[in-house]
Amino acid sequence: MRAAVALEEEVKVEDRIAVLESDVRHARADIAETKGDIKSIRTELHSFKTEVVQEFGKVRTEMANGFGELRTEMHKELGSIRTSIEQLRTYIEQAKLWMLVTGVGVILTTFVTIGHVLKLF
Repeated sequence: MRAAVALEEEVKVEDRIAVLESDVRHARADIAETKGDIKSIRTELHSFKTEVVQEFGKVRTEMANGFGELRTEMHKELGSIRTSIEQLRTYIEQAKLWMLVTGVGVILTTFVTIGHVLKLF
């Protein structure tokens, strides 16, 4: 009977070892799968980081171009305003000159007319 009990205990130990080996195989497979997932995540994160850097570069470039265009437009508009101010100054000077010439002409005409009227009397 002791031999049967000993044989039964050996089988139980072998079954346990077989179960443990099976469990270890599954654990190894899970670890290998997890390693693959981690490598994949690492690759995706690196790719994402690269894309983010590229997009920020594009945004910076677009902003720089936009500011450059805005500066150019502002310079043009300021130039246009300066030109308009200079034209206004020119018109004012011309108006002053016209008023001066007209005023002098009116005064001379008045004096000449008064002179003719005084000669008649």
